[in-house]
Amino acid sequence: MSDRQERQQVAAAAERLSGLVLDGVVETLAQRSSDPGRHYVGMITGGGDSEEDRATELMVTLILVRWLSVAREQIVEPDPVDAVLDWIRDALGPRYAARARYTSGPLLSEDNAADIMQYRAALGGDFLPSLMWQLAAVVDLYGKGDIEWLRSLVGAPERAG
Repeated sequence: MSDRQERQQVAAAAERLSGLVLDGVVETLAQRSSDPGRHYVGMITGGGDSEEDRATELMVTLILVRWLSVAREQIVEPDPVDAVLDWIRDALGPRYAARARYTSGPLLSEDNAADIMQYRAALGGDFLPSLMWQLAAVVDLYGKGDIEWLRSLVGAPERAG
């Protein structure tokens, strides 16, 4: 396979994953539940430990961190973390807000975004969903609940479903 073909495959995979992440955010907003985040992450990553599963998990992590960082740049509040965690607490429950606090670095700064990887093992299956829950909160709080706001910020594809 040529470098060009490989880049095209990676780009296509990133677009497909981005669409599924958007679907997970939309469903989290609609259901006000932690379940869609877990469901979509499980569907996306496969939950396995193969090289492909780990690569997919890394790509999804990068997508979520980038989107939270892009959204942070649009938020006028200097520290939106408390508002986002309050939303998660009210909509999903206090235990999910507590988990999301560990991965809230992208909402503060680029330097803090890099620090979240140290919590991957501790949060286990809630690591990626916690980022998705935060993204749902950001869309609701700062994008008036409109997924198109996020899509336009990050240049994401249309919803997969």
